Amino acid sequence: MGDMLDFFNAYRAPAQHLVSLILAGAIWRWGRGPERWLIAVFIATMVLPVYVMWWLQPDAASSSVLAAAYVFLDVIAAALFVGIALHANRNYPLWIAGFQLVALAAHSIKAVVDSVSPMAFALLIIGPSYCQLLLLIGGFARHVLREQRFGPYREWRLAPPGPGWLRA
Repeated sequence: MGDMLDFFNAYRAPAQHLVSLILAGAIWRWGRGPERWLIAVFIATMVLPVYVMWWLQPDAASSSVLAAAYVFLDVIAAALFVGIALHANRNYPLWIAGFQLVALAAHSIKAVVDSVSPMAFALLIIGPSYCQLLLLIGGFARHVLREQRFGPYREWRLAPPGPGWLRA
């Protein structure tokens, strides 16, 4: 069991990155605006920074700068995911934005509470990205099936609900 866990931990990030890049190619081919924006934000804030940080090879002295950079990226991702979710004519982006808010809340808790379990913190920071990727895969698949069955449909909401939206 320990060997399997070590194998999983050694290759989980590259596997996630490979799946996200393959998904990006499929979305670029068959997806529409919301899907393209979601995968672009995902790759720009969760995949590329890992390789940029690896390329820069920061030393242990700059670990607080590195942590601050990841918090900044999570704030940017949360703002973009929420914006996309509120304007997209899809339901699943709301879940993606919600999982990003979980990661952002974990950063807030770490800043306020002195003794946070490292395992719990890592789970709350890293875990949502796997859920977001699975939601993006499922939402993209549903989009493709819906377009095959019913044809093209609106990508974005026309307008936010107004005061009389319940009566309509």
